Amino acid sequence: MEKILTDNMRFVDGLGRTRILNGMNIDDKHRDQSRFYYELDEAFFKKYRSYGFDIIRLAITWQNLEPRIREYNEDYLKSIDEIFALAEKYGVYILLDMHQDLFSGNDGKSCGDGAPDWAAITDGAKPRQPIFVWADGYFFGRWVSKSFDNFWQNTAVGGVGLQDRYCDLWRLLAKRYGDSPALFGFDLMNEPFPGTLSRKIFLRLITSAAIEIIRSNKVDKVALIKAVAKRDEKTMLDSLDASIIRDIMKRVDSVQAEFDHRYYSPFLNKTAAAIREITDNGIIMMEQSYICNSGVKQSASPITVNGKREPQQCFGPHAYDMTVDTPLYKYANASRVKAFFTEMHNTQKRLNVPVIVGEWGGCSDNKDTSWFPHAYELLEFFDEKKWGQMYWDYHGDDLDSPLMQMLSRTHPVAVAGEIKSYLYDVRAKEFTLNYTAEGKGDTLIYVHKPFTADGIKFKTLEKYENGASLISVKAAAGENTVKLIIE
Repeated sequence: MEKILTDNMRFVDGLGRTRILNGMNIDDKHRDQSRFYYELDEAFFKKYRSYGFDIIRLAITWQNLEPRIREYNEDYLKSIDEIFALAEKYGVYILLDMHQDLFSGNDGKSCGDGAPDWAAITDGAKPRQPIFVWADGYFFGRWVSKSFDNFWQNTAVGGVGLQDRYCDLWRLLAKRYGDSPALFGFDLMNEPFPGTLSRKIFLRLITSAAIEIIRSNKVDKVALIKAVAKRDEKTMLDSLDASIIRDIMKRVDSVQAEFDHRYYSPFLNKTAAAIREITDNGIIMMEQSYICNSGVKQSASPITVNGKREPQQCFGPHAYDMTVDTPLYKYANASRVKAFFTEMHNTQKRLNVPVIVGEWGGCSDNKDTSWFPHAYELLEFFDEKKWGQMYWDYHGDDLDSPLMQMLSRTHPVAVAGEIKSYLYDVRAKEFTLNYTAEGKGDTLIYVHKPFTADGIKFKTLEKYENGASLISVKAAAGENTVKLIIE
């Protein structure tokens, strides 16, 4: 496997080719596991590759890795070893994600996941199960805020700070997987949360939304009033469209920046330094606060290790429509989500790092095709930005579900030169790639169905049972266009 590196805002391989990686999140949020929940065996990896996927965001939890202080779960780690070995065999990269939601599952008292019970210091606040949706603990759960406060403040447990223990765990993982050819990198924490500071953020967010709806000429007040009277949920939601999102969110930016500068950046630097004590391999992924998933500006600085900018770092943004995880998801608005991702593109340019979308999607029914138009819009947006992506998330039977009709799509894998643009147009069933070739190396393209090529010479490297193929194109130096008509 070619080692993946960063070059300004591109991922590149050892041959200097621009890489676009596509895959899925595969997560184990279950408690007290002796091995990774899903059986990712030879049959899985063979099928996974046949659909054009070459990366997995492997979501693991502190609770399963260190259920008791300094007692690491060797049986569980051996199951991760097996995944890495098969990933290497089948050419699939692994992004290790230390996952959390609501900080912890609190020994089963909440619906969260992440930290073991011994690391969840709630200052007496009692965990509970959700009232509306799983995420309401972020909005109303004092136990969640207190747990994060204690983590950010590095409160000691058994004489050692929580962040220090967290860094020790990352050192263990870096030592175990740092030399694996399948390693893509380290995702230091899923969707970090600001803790008690979030109350100020949420209050300002609600106030800002009310002000903009009342004052803005971008909102059709008459239509909104009629929609409220008729309980027309779609029209009410659509009043908060892409044109007004940043107007609402910009009043929250300064409070979010306080968290990013005071807590998040120091955490990133500290954890990255712990990993770099062990290995220089693997890309360090910066995420954004849970708050930023809806278009609030992320203000964390580029990651530094011992005062120097970390050379191998990337940004892994997440975004979903505000209706995600609710029955209203049928009204998800792609333009609104693209507005969220547009703000994240601004963050990419500020950081000058490559992006692979860490999470997107969010439809829990892998047999539901009604939301595919929403998904296609987002995928085309990722193409426009030259972003790879990792879909949220795998449920065990997805590779045999209608979901593959949307996720498996023609895309560039490795481009021997600078990409100018690429697009898979699902309506026209056409794929187009424009790039400036350097006259050396092969460009690799995954094609998800039989196809005809328009005026190019190519070689088929792999042919899959589902009719897909991996092809290579050798081009002369200069401007090149590849056009494929998908059957």
